[in-house]
Amino acid sequence: MNVLKRLEPDELRIIYKEHIREDFPRGERRPLFAMEKMWKTGQYDCYGYYRNDSLLAYACYILTQSGSYALLDYFAVIPELRGQGIGSEFLRSLKGAVSAKSGVFIEAESPDSAKSEDERRVRERRIRFYLSNGAKQTNSRCLLFGVDYNILFISTDDVANTRENEGQHHAVEELYRELYGRVYGHLCKPYESSVKQNAR
Repeated sequence: MNVLKRLEPDELRIIYKEHIREDFPRGERRPLFAMEKMWKTGQYDCYGYYRNDSLLAYACYILTQSGSYALLDYFAVIPELRGQGIGSEFLRSLKGAVSAKSGVFIEAESPDSAKSEDERRVRERRIRFYLSNGAKQTNSRCLLFGVDYNILFISTDDVANTRENEGQHHAVEELYRELYGRVYGHLCKPYESSVKQNAR
């Protein structure tokens, strides 16, 4: 039986050193000290998915100060276990665990800005994974440090999930303004697209 576990700081350090460093390129890795700093202020949360005490997958979230929303910071299945449905199972189990009251935003690199057809297919596959597991494509996008992202959303409020969240883009702007402060509007540029960008 697989078990979801909220991680403590010492467990996060181990996962960072043994997995995040391997699973994500340097440019996508948040410094460990920054994660620990946010953890101390209640703005960072991490979960592991285990079978018989062996790590299957992990996820980290940045929480807004209001507690209404979270941003998925890292999500990965252990490489040798991918393609077995573990990621879908893990993501579904996280929905009831994440403390964000309204929902979770997900950054997914836009297929439209891919530099090759292979890269486009990878990005489309990643978006389809989230859509097939309850995420919805929003009208919001973000140009973040030169990378164009589509913004997806998973509601943690079943009632809210039955209707369109009218304040979603405003929430995206507030989330990024809170996270990036002085570089907001320069290196971090949220914008609203008139057409929802779906994977082909």
